[in-house]
Amino acid sequence: MKLLLMHRVVLTSVGNKDFAAEDIQRTVSKAIDLIKPNFEKAATVVIKPNLSYYWDYSTGETTDPRVVSAIIDYVRSNVSSDVRIVVAEADASAMKTKYAFKMLGYENLSRQKKVDLINLSEGNVVNKEVYVKNEKLTLAVNKLLLDADMIINVPKLKYSRTVGVTCALKNMFGAISTPRKFVYHENKTLFNVIIGINKIIKSDLILVDGIIALGDYPRKMGLVISGEDPLATDLVAARIMGYDPSEINYLKLGQEEEGTFQVNLLEDGVKLSEVRRNFPKQNFLLQKISWRLQLSMLRTYARVVGDTVPPILDESRD
Repeated sequence: MKLLLMHRVVLTSVGNKDFAAEDIQRTVSKAIDLIKPNFEKAATVVIKPNLSYYWDYSTGETTDPRVVSAIIDYVRSNVSSDVRIVVAEADASAMKTKYAFKMLGYENLSRQKKVDLINLSEGNVVNKEVYVKNEKLTLAVNKLLLDADMIINVPKLKYSRTVGVTCALKNMFGAISTPRKFVYHENKTLFNVIIGINKIIKSDLILVDGIIALGDYPRKMGLVISGEDPLATDLVAARIMGYDPSEINYLKLGQEEEGTFQVNLLEDGVKLSEVRRNFPKQNFLLQKISWRLQLSMLRTYARVVGDTVPPILDESRD
């Protein structure tokens, strides 16, 4: 008899509304301990946060550098002080990583913790082929990700106007070395590329920053979600945000590609049903219709007057 694959996901909370650095560190450490990741032989660890345009973490758009700091301390304390730790992000259509690192607190973090900052759109970039729904995709990937002993995926818990839910799988889409990723934003292509890049780059540990979550508006939720599989983690994130995962196209596609598995959810002092009630849900269908109408009007305006639609408006916020 074939055993059903189980993926662990842990839902825990900082426990207060002050969100002091020491409370975040304690919560992140507990979330990692409960997942029990295998750090054996991890000589190089790459941390991939979600840096969205130049939004400060207080907006709910961008991974809080205090969460990344807590991960760095955990790795050094529980693995080795000699581990090479890299914080990595790629350029986006309307974001230069070198500026995002500086503006969002990551340059300071790099100096304080003595970790490397790497722009995944620069350096040794190779093309990798992958199949999704029997369709071949070729995606540009930095060799750093392919050679890393461990990849820690640190996304945000937030709503996306293009895909509905953005968390671990979509965060790795941001690691594609191609800067102008809006070329993938035709729906079918986007869904396939999100799943495809996660087949190429395997997340070994997921730590979701839901301290300030973003739905219809930013809200202090105080959540940290840890997982050992990005799809399983995203299924829980979708539920927290009030969505049926079967209605989110790329999550449905991911389940078709990965096959049957079961999510083993541990609610550590906080209930999914409770945080779901508190999440400021956005109406994805109505917002998507509204956004398409707005973009259509903007494109018409651009054609008439010879202006351009800013790339940040023509793609997802992450």
